[in-house]
Amino acid sequence: MVIGKISHIFNRPFEHFEKVDFFRKVLYLFLLLNALLLLPIAQDLFGYHGLVGTRGWNTNLPLYRQGTHGLINILSHPGNGSYSWFYLVFVIGQITFLISGLLNFWPKISSFFVYFFTVNLFLKGYLAFTGGEVLINFLLFYLMFIHKRKEEGTFGDLQNILNNTFYWILLIQICILYFFSAFYKLYDPNWTSGEAIMYISRIDNYSSAPFEWLFGERLWLSMIATYLTLAYQLLFPLLVWIKKVKTPFLMVGVVFHLGIAFGMGIFSFGIVMIIVYLLFLDLKQIRRIKDFLKQSKLKGLFKPFYSQKLNIED
Repeated sequence: MVIGKISHIFNRPFEHFEKVDFFRKVLYLFLLLNALLLLPIAQDLFGYHGLVGTRGWNTNLPLYRQGTHGLINILSHPGNGSYSWFYLVFVIGQITFLISGLLNFWPKISSFFVYFFTVNLFLKGYLAFTGGEVLINFLLFYLMFIHKRKEEGTFGDLQNILNNTFYWILLIQICILYFFSAFYKLYDPNWTSGEAIMYISRIDNYSSAPFEWLFGERLWLSMIATYLTLAYQLLFPLLVWIKKVKTPFLMVGVVFHLGIAFGMGIFSFGIVMIIVYLLFLDLKQIRRIKDFLKQSKLKGLFKPFYSQKLNIED
C-alpha cells in the first residue's frame, strides 16, 4: 500500500509544468541580465589569463578520463592559454541558448547548453562569485530533465517520471539548503549568542552603509535579526508545506533575502533564493503573477513568460 502511494507520486500525470516553465524563464531572464552585465569584465572573470586564475587541470589524464569534472572545467584547460578569445565561445553560447530557451526554441537542447555553458563559466570565475551561482548550477542541472510531455507510450511515460522526480528534487534541494544552513550556524557561537548580524554588518565587503548603521552598534536589534534568521531557516522545511501559512511565510523570506541581496551585497544569492520561491506557489498564484506581467507597461520584456506560441520541439 505504502509502496503504491510512493510510486504514484512519480507515475501520476505531471501537473506542475506551467509553474516550472515560468520558473525556468524567470531564472533564464536573470541569467541573461547577469551575463550582459558581466560582459565588460568577462575576460577578467572567464579568460584563461584573467584575474581569477584557473582551477587547474590534471594533464596526466586524457579528457575522456577526466569524467564530468573535465566537461565542466573546460575553461581551465591549459590549451586555452594560446587562445585568449576562447572564453567568448562560452559567453556567446550561454547568451544564445538563454534567449532560445526564453523563446521556447528547441527547449531540450537549450536547457542542456544553458547548463553546459553556465556551469563552465561559473566554475571558471568561482572566486568572484557566491553561493548563488552554485545553487544556479544545481537548478539548471535539474531543469534539463523537466520538459513538456509530447509523446505517448514508453518515451512519454519516461518523461512524465522524470518531470515528477526532478520537480520534487528541486523542492527538496531548497529545503535541504535551508536546513543545513541553519544547522551549521548552531555550531557558531556568534549565531547562538545573537551577535552574528552585528559582526557581519561591520565587515565592509558584506555590508552596505544602511546595514552597518542599523546593526553595527545595536546589539539588541542584531539579536532579533540573528534569531529570526535562524528560526526562518529552521522552520522553512516544515512551514513551506502548510498552505495556510505558506504565502505569508514566503513573503517574510522575500524581505529576508532582499536584505541579503542589498544589505549584505550578496546579490545573486539573495535574488535567486527569491526566484526559487516560485516553485512553492500554487498554479493560481503563478497565473496571477503572469497576468500582472501581461498587463504591465513592460509587457514586451515579459512576453516570453506568458506567450506559448513559440514552442519548437527538439
